Amino acid sequence: MLSLTTSLTALSSGRPVVTTPRAACTMRADSSRRDALVTGSAMLAAATTAVSSASAKSGEFGKIGIFGMSDISSPYQPGGPKSGPDATFGYKKSDGEFLAKGYQKDVSREKKSFLESSSRISSLQPKIDSKTWWFLRDELRIQAYTMRSSMLAMNGVLEGEKKEAATKAYKKYWSEIEAFDLACKKKEPALANKEFADVLAALKTYTDIAA
Repeated sequence: MLSLTTSLTALSSGRPVVTTPRAACTMRADSSRRDALVTGSAMLAAATTAVSSASAKSGEFGKIGIFGMSDISSPYQPGGPKSGPDATFGYKKSDGEFLAKGYQKDVSREKKSFLESSSRISSLQPKIDSKTWWFLRDELRIQAYTMRSSMLAMNGVLEGEKKEAATKAYKKYWSEIEAFDLACKKKEPALANKEFADVLAALKTYTDIAA
């Protein structure tokens, strides 16, 4: 009735009638949004159900476990953490022997490395004679890490009095190396020659015991 009255009023006034179906447009837009939301929710629910039924249990997604201890992502293992000779990476060893059992006793590689470093240290006399101090100090540092680790590994396989003697000779050798390095830093040829002779003597003593 209101629309008819409005239209008659507009006609009587001589103005053109323009009708805009705002209510109808709003209703159609709301309906479209509702349909899209319902459709999307149904698709998401279907996808979640498919994933859960295919590869996961309750409270889990794929290989990521929340409540269990058998999943790849779980930091917890049955029995808890372990330590000692029968543990691997903080957990109880699985069945079978260790693949690298007794590797600490095999120091053939360390002996070879030690002899190579010994050869390099023993050949430094020409550099002392030519007063090439920078080369001497660099060579000591190049050999230090490898030589120390090799000597410690060799000491580890010795037993009893022989191990004690090797440990003492090891400490003596490196104290002589430090004194020789200081002489090279001071650039004093006489002192460097004296300290180098002490280095060679200490090296021979250790080699006779451990190598």
